[in-house]
Amino acid sequence: MNRLTNRLWLAVLSIASVAVVFGMMMPAVSAVAATSAANSPFCTTLATTTGKVTTSITSLTTKLDAARTTEDQKVASDRSKWAADIQTARDKADQQRQADYTKLMAKATTDSEKAAVTTYEAAITNAVTARRTANDSARKTFQDGVDAARAARRSTVDSQVTTFSDSVNSAVSTAQAACAADSSIGGGPAIRTAFVASLKSARTTFQDARKDDDKIADQVKQLAATRDAAIKANNATFDAATKAARQALQSAFGKTSV
Repeated sequence: MNRLTNRLWLAVLSIASVAVVFGMMMPAVSAVAATSAANSPFCTTLATTTGKVTTSITSLTTKLDAARTTEDQKVASDRSKWAADIQTARDKADQQRQADYTKLMAKATTDSEKAAVTTYEAAITNAVTARRTANDSARKTFQDGVDAARAARRSTVDSQVTTFSDSVNSAVSTAQAACAADSSIGGGPAIRTAFVASLKSARTTFQDARKDDDKIADQVKQLAATRDAAIKANNATFDAATKAARQALQSAFGKTSV
């Protein structure tokens, strides 16, 4: 997930860089025209340049949506596989326990021993069910927490991209208005300077806003630690319950092992 997010950020930053570079290159692109045209080269090429920037931002949004769809599909696939693996392991354990119960009952020769086996089987079954339920809850809490963190980060990213896009659009509108008011060769340099400065400011603001976005890794780490601690505690409770059940069974059979 982190690698995917980093690629998305590189895409956004590339758009920001492109916007600034376009603004800086416009006079050079029209340097020849500057010597013969009455209008500012910057104003003459502004429509073409801003069209490229707008297209780039639109492309970014499309890539963000596609990347998120891919990420969602991978998360869903991974979780489905983990759930299937857990169920397979549980089914195998259930079969083994049932075989053990059959062997124990075969060893019972008195009614009290048979009753002890039945009691043991119920105790183990209850302990298994309790641990599975508790562990499933811990995993669900972890997944819900991760989903919430991902959703919050996406909301933050959307807000940052929107702010960046709005800033670029504002810079474009300001430049367009300035060119409409004075598109002469003499007025062009000042308009261009203000335009490039606005784009650089938009990029800097975007980069600064992004600095706190990697906190999701810490959130996921904490969620995982909480899940693991819960599972460890659940396992300890299970071990204590099964130990007590075994001791009761051994006492009924009058042996230290059954």
